[in-house]
Amino acid sequence: MSKVWLAKLAHDFGRLAIGHRRPAKLEQQPAGLFAFADNLRALDFGLWTLDSVPGMKSCPTCNRTYTDASLNFCLEDGTPLVVSPPPGFDPNATIRYTDPRDTGHPPAEVIRQAAPTYQVSTPVASHGSQFGQQQSHLSVPGPVRKSRAIWWILGGVALVALIGIGAVVMIIALAGMGSNSNTNSNRANVNRGNRNTNTNANTNVANVNANVSLPATTTDDFSTQRWGTGTYDFGDIWYAGAEYHMRAKADKYLVMYAPSQDYKTENATVSVAARSVDGTATAAGYGLIVHGERSASNELEDYALLIYTGTETKYEIVKHKGGKQTAMVPWTLSDTVHPGAASNALEVRARGSELSFYINGQYVNRITDKDNFKAGVAGLYTSGTTEVAFDDLQIRR
Repeated sequence: MSKVWLAKLAHDFGRLAIGHRRPAKLEQQPAGLFAFADNLRALDFGLWTLDSVPGMKSCPTCNRTYTDASLNFCLEDGTPLVVSPPPGFDPNATIRYTDPRDTGHPPAEVIRQAAPTYQVSTPVASHGSQFGQQQSHLSVPGPVRKSRAIWWILGGVALVALIGIGAVVMIIALAGMGSNSNTNSNRANVNRGNRNTNTNANTNVANVNANVSLPATTTDDFSTQRWGTGTYDFGDIWYAGAEYHMRAKADKYLVMYAPSQDYKTENATVSVAARSVDGTATAAGYGLIVHGERSASNELEDYALLIYTGTETKYEIVKHKGGKQTAMVPWTLSDTVHPGAASNALEVRARGSELSFYINGQYVNRITDKDNFKAGVAGLYTSGTTEVAFDDLQIRR
């Protein structure tokens, strides 16, 4: 009975899948259902060839056989069935397949393509894949393309990193240059502010070396005009009778430094002869200068030994700095000074920072050069309207 039931089931599905009496609701069923019915119908023919069932009916038109006694019409073409004896076992007689009608449905091949299968795609030749058609649509692009993308990305990252490093190095270099410029500028300002200290501190060695190149003795009898002359805001200076003449204006003093570094006074004994031309005492004295030099602000920087040749002879040691005259040793009475128009020999002995002062060969006093002025040169000083003449300047080293 199982075979009969399977045959009937095959006929029923065959009618639904192919027959012209297929219900309208089944017209839209999936194609796989009708393909399954065709397979069952084929199975039906095979079953009836294996075992004969009594009371078979057949269609005279299509020669299909039916075992259901209740069937009176052919399920394929509607032809009335006739009762016929069951055929013997003849494979050639029973395996007859009629061509199925064209019902407008896609061929079995198209219906079978809708079943889940794993189709492969042909890779594009330009991919250069060595796996040929083994690549599917679900696969990731070939390793060659992936590798190239990675290397492009890595190369871009490396390039950006190099550009960034170069920018940082350039910024640091520019910042360093600006810092050095500011530092140099600040140092320049500091040096200008401390010019006196720095210059004099550094000239100790320089002057020692310079003195080596200077002659042991420098003399100037003022027979040759080397020093400056002219009329100035503070007085007049000129040469006359092989002497160097100076006259200041009232209530002022006049200073003149030597014309060159040949008159340097560091570690030297400096002397000069000085006199009042008409024997009148000057208002604030006249005398000899050592370590004379202009500051950065063009101010006088020096030490001076001054004498007063009036009724009470006396001397004073002064310092010029910052535009001011300061008494290092105030006016001191001394009979070593020749009064009137007599000539006086003034002498200063510089040994390192110590300065010793002599008048007419007599020691009178000493001071310490705390301002480190020793890099300067010799000079001459006068005050008031009295005319003073200087002669026979000598520097012994």
